[in-house]
Amino acid sequence: MRKTEKYVETPSAEIEKPKSAPENVDTVTWNNKPADYPPIADRPQKPPRPGERPATPDIVTPDKPERPDTPDRPGKPTPNQPIESLQGSYNVAIMAPFNTHKETYGQVRSKTSIKSIEFYAGVKMALERLGMEGLNLNVYTYDTQGSAGVTSSLFNRPEMYNMNLILGPMKTDALKMAASKVRGKQNTFLVSPWNPKTSITSANPNYIQVSPSLSSHCRAIMRHVLKNYSASKVVLACREGGTENKNFKYFQDEQRVIRRNASAPKLPELIAQYGDDIPLQDYYRSDTTVFIVPSWDEKFVSNLLRKIYSENGGSHVVVYGMPQWKDFERIGYEYYERLNVRISNSNFMDKDNPEIQNFRRDYYNMMGAVPGKDAILGYDLMMYFGRMLKKRGATFAQFLNRDYGGNHLHTQFNFNGIFKSGTENFSKAERFENQYLNILHYKDFKFQKLN
Repeated sequence: MRKTEKYVETPSAEIEKPKSAPENVDTVTWNNKPADYPPIADRPQKPPRPGERPATPDIVTPDKPERPDTPDRPGKPTPNQPIESLQGSYNVAIMAPFNTHKETYGQVRSKTSIKSIEFYAGVKMALERLGMEGLNLNVYTYDTQGSAGVTSSLFNRPEMYNMNLILGPMKTDALKMAASKVRGKQNTFLVSPWNPKTSITSANPNYIQVSPSLSSHCRAIMRHVLKNYSASKVVLACREGGTENKNFKYFQDEQRVIRRNASAPKLPELIAQYGDDIPLQDYYRSDTTVFIVPSWDEKFVSNLLRKIYSENGGSHVVVYGMPQWKDFERIGYEYYERLNVRISNSNFMDKDNPEIQNFRRDYYNMMGAVPGKDAILGYDLMMYFGRMLKKRGATFAQFLNRDYGGNHLHTQFNFNGIFKSGTENFSKAERFENQYLNILHYKDFKFQKLN
């Protein structure tokens, strides 16, 4: 069982080391003003009255754990053989912009603060379950305030010396700072839940990217297309004047890999202007035409779909698009259904799934609100990496490409090592990236999972 969660003020002086190490303490560190209170707390019995502050919890200072040694293992491992490093407990940090320096208790307004709170609430639900499964975790939560400087200072805290797993931060600059701090550290891994950029860090096998990159989206779409249709039916399309046509390379390269033919002909490419003069007639196939449109420009996508809808020449049409299409507001959904629109998406919540319904109920009972996608993301990530720690130990990253962990509430995880282009050394990855993507299609007035 995990001990009652405590909130820890960021110290202004050196921390005195307690006589004994805490046993499985879930500790939250807040970098806030003395009069402020963190927006996350254990579920209150009654809400505070207007103008009333909740009672201040006792302050617990975590002990600095000793650096764990790798346990002895029978036999001599072969080169590049993963070695498990099991421990009695593990240290986990949650870093997110809760913004306690400017938010007030019960009146959180910032979108990043709300995302952080929901993410942490999902993590907390996972911690309860992991505790019942026998996993011992020392959990620390820090407010980065969305600042690279604050994030850097957090790494000076003594407990960060032996941190096994760090979830966050959210903001790009803070994430880059955190990635630079963990590079080269033994048994410390930084998991980025939100950021899909590939430019965060380099030559950093301590960095694990959860949100698939743009190239992963393109390749996942191409694999799904060629699994169901021949390359002769495919047309790449985007708007003129932007940089979206640069994404065509991902599709062209992937289709050659899939077909195992480096000299396979290029897929047709249509680069069109805004308006009604998009020249589609030359691209329709007699039976089925598959348009892949790597564009997130809503105006262009709207015009293109309307044009296809009105004059598809009698052929069956399938259109693959990007995850942003799910949130478009100016496109009639009849286009999505009639044109068999399919999109890639890194997270998908099926509200009819009994496990999702149970999660939503439990979350509402804890938080008094309906969970968003960040809550489910936090829950799934903590469950996955918590179980990896329990099963594989502090060196769990060596097993990421073989332990997928099965289905989760919002997706699956398929972490692969990303290597420098042209390298012949595959013993050390530049970073790890989750490359699993859901393919969704619009049917019966809602997006549904297709793969």
